[in-house]
Amino acid sequence: MNGRTLARYSTVAAIVLVVGGLFVYQQVGSSADTDDDAPLGVIAGAPPALGEPAPDFVLVESGSGQRVSLSDFRGQPVVLNFWATWCVPCRTEMPDLQAAYDSEDVVVLAVNWQETESVVQGFLDEFGITFPTALDSEGRVREFYGVVGLPATFFIDPDGILRARNFGPVYGNLLQDGIEAAR
Repeated sequence: MNGRTLARYSTVAAIVLVVGGLFVYQQVGSSADTDDDAPLGVIAGAPPALGEPAPDFVLVESGSGQRVSLSDFRGQPVVLNFWATWCVPCRTEMPDLQAAYDSEDVVVLAVNWQETESVVQGFLDEFGITFPTALDSEGRVREFYGVVGLPATFFIDPDGILRARNFGPVYGNLLQDGIEAAR
């Protein structure tokens, strides 16, 4: 390899590294960044502590277009699930979440991350999902809960206190244990 070719490869590699680094930083951001719209005491990127109040939020519900907030479900245990249609583990856990919603005395509130309503609604219709699903089009609620990967599930008691959480798919015993912790 001559000097000119090596210089070209080095320049291209440096550009790719810089652009890739900027892309990752934009997608993930700094975990120490605060968010002016975050509820008091919440640092964007830090998951809420167990035993503390779960951050409230207001989003638009897919299908109805109505506003939905976590506090709408005060007085009931809540399974708060962050997901996306392209996420294979999210798709895998959906039947168990639907079964819990149908048979347990628990609210399942799904928060979809940054997808359009038509994509989300198509998925919900195709798979027969009937629990409330809110659209987090800007990813702000995901940040409030410190979610960096999908799926992520938070179990909130009737008083709005976070009792358990799971980063990764929940089904079977993981789901049941979380629901029991939130009762």
